[in-house]
Parts: sequence; C-alpha cells; structure tokens
Amino acid sequence: MKPPEISELLNPTVIGQEAALQEVSVALYKHLIGHRTGNVLMIGGSGTGKTTIMRSVESLLRADKSFRDYGTVVRINANLLADLASRGQQSTVVLGKLATEAELRLGKDATSESITKCVSHGIVFVDEIDKIRSHVGDLPNVGGIIAQESLLTLMEGEVQSVPIPVNPGSGDGEVLPTPVDTGTILFIMGGAFEDLYDQVFDRVTASGKNPPWRLVTKADGSIERQIVFQLGAHLEHADLFSYGMAPQFLARFDSIVTLRNLTPKDLVTIFRDTHDSLWPAAVDYFKQYGVTLSLDDEALHFIADKASENSRIGARALKEVFSRIIKGFEYDPFTSGHVNDKKELLITLEIARKAYEYA
Repeated sequence: MKPPEISELLNPTVIGQEAALQEVSVALYKHLIGHRTGNVLMIGGSGTGKTTIMRSVESLLRADKSFRDYGTVVRINANLLADLASRGQQSTVVLGKLATEAELRLGKDATSESITKCVSHGIVFVDEIDKIRSHVGDLPNVGGIIAQESLLTLMEGEVQSVPIPVNPGSGDGEVLPTPVDTGTILFIMGGAFEDLYDQVFDRVTASGKNPPWRLVTKADGSIERQIVFQLGAHLEHADLFSYGMAPQFLARFDSIVTLRNLTPKDLVTIFRDTHDSLWPAAVDYFKQYGVTLSLDDEALHFIADKASENSRIGARALKEVFSRIIKGFEYDPFTSGHVNDKKELLITLEIARKAYEYA
C-alpha cells in the first residue's frame, strides 16, 4: 500500500486531520518498506485525534498479516517513561514490551529470530510527550530531562540488548540478552502542549496587532466572525525549545505535525457518524425504555456549535454538552412530557437549549 491508500484506510476513524494523516501515512509507508526513516511528533489539543490516529494505525497493522514483521506496536505514556528513566529502566522496559508483543503477535510461528526482527522493526507510540518537558515555569523538571535523554538514546539508533525468549511459547521464562539495532524502530509521539498554544499566541500578538480572525462556517451553515488561531501556522522550533523540549531530542523527528482545531462540521460527524459516536449509543440506551430517540438538525447544530466554543478539549467537549442535554431524559424519559403516544422522543432546538441552560 502506498501512502494515499494507507491514509484512506485510516481516514474513517480520524475526522478533520487530513494533513496529519498524510504525514503519518508517509512515515508508516517508509517504515513498512524498510526505509530508514525519521519519527513523527504530533502536537494538538486534547480531543483533536492524536490517540485516535495511534489506535487506527495499530488496528490497521494488526488486521493484515502481511505487516507481521514490521507491525509490532506498543503504546506507552510519557509519565511512565519518565518514572522508568529515573530508575534507569526505560530502554529495557520499552524494548521488552516490544518483544512480549511480538511473541504474542507471532503466536505458534514465534522464534527467537522472528521476535528479534519484529522488535528491531517495531513501532512505539508515546502519549502525553509534553509531560516530559525539561522545565515547568522556572523550575527544572528532572524526570523530564532524564526521560528525554533516555528516549534520545533509543531514537539515535544504537544497538541495545533486549531480553528475547529462548523458547517462545513454552512459558519457561528463559530469555537471552540479544543485540538489537533500534535505528529501524519508528517512534510516533503526541502531546497536547497546552501552554505552548498560549506561548505562541502571546508571541504572535505581542506586536500590538489584533488577534487573528476570519469568517467561520458554523454547523448549521451560517457564518460568523471568530478569532481563529491555528498553532501550526505560527509554530517555530524556538517555541518548542522554550517550552522545554531539547534541540537534540527534536532533531530526531522528521515530521512535527500540528493537529488543527476541529470545526463544528467535524464535530457533527464525530457526534453522529463514527463507529464509537455518542449518538448511536444514546439511541440504543433509550431502546431499553422502548423509546425511539431522534434529534432534529437545529438541535444537532446547537450541540456542535456549543462544543466548538470549547476548542481546547476538541471532541471531548461533545460529551460534556450532550450530557447536559440528555441526562434528565436518561433518568426517566416519560416524566419529561416530551415522549409522544408512539413512544418517540424528538430533541428539538428549543428542548436542547433549555436542557443545556438549566442542567
């Protein structure tokens, strides 16, 4: 599969982040053909899709046996890495996790040699990478400094000793320290970098210019004037250095991708049409009452527009907004006065707005 095909397969579960998917698809393609490639750093607010991208890549690789040797994936939190690094165990644990996952993935076909190959061509996803910054305010973050240095060792492509099972599948626990070239491991890391957004916004607007704005299309198709500040349009490497990411650490990334804020239109799709959407789950819940739940377009647009006002938490804002509207009905839909004789409950704009405002 070429990058456009990979991107197309990832796209149904990742909404509104086409540019990020293109970058990840190219990195993944290079990895799968054995091309020595750089790593990917994803920067985006909470709920914009970083973890969703990671999970989608993981699902894609697990679904196709032809990716067996290059598709061993582990996901780990940066806070855990910092703790492990402070005890000198980060490299051992990360590579050990790859070996364990490779043995499980290979199953009865696992051999010491095949596990070693899978580890050397594995993929490591790291969540919340912004948590290992070198300083917080004016105070040094020792754990973050050590974690960055330890990760840098892994990412520089040095040969590391990895405990590889001698008799895979036997359960005897016997392992043999085996040299593995980590230079062909792909690292994809993501973080919200919340303070970075404010830092760059302040830098851009410090000259006295008005904050950037443009006409924005709301979920219902109407236009309004909003301040719109996309981090990726203004981010410089110096901003990341100031934030607390070491220059030599950042140099290990071929791609630094900023995920954009989700639009109301994106949020409508996420709310209603993705495989783990809030709306189908709500419909199923009310079926237990024998009630048919429906939502008119104006109410749908109201939910998306309200969620978009809290752009700093992305798609997670949908859950907050919808919960405020629906929770009273979930307790007992029949006392609301809105269930008709056919046991239908239609959430209109008026109902949604009133429920939201008085929740």
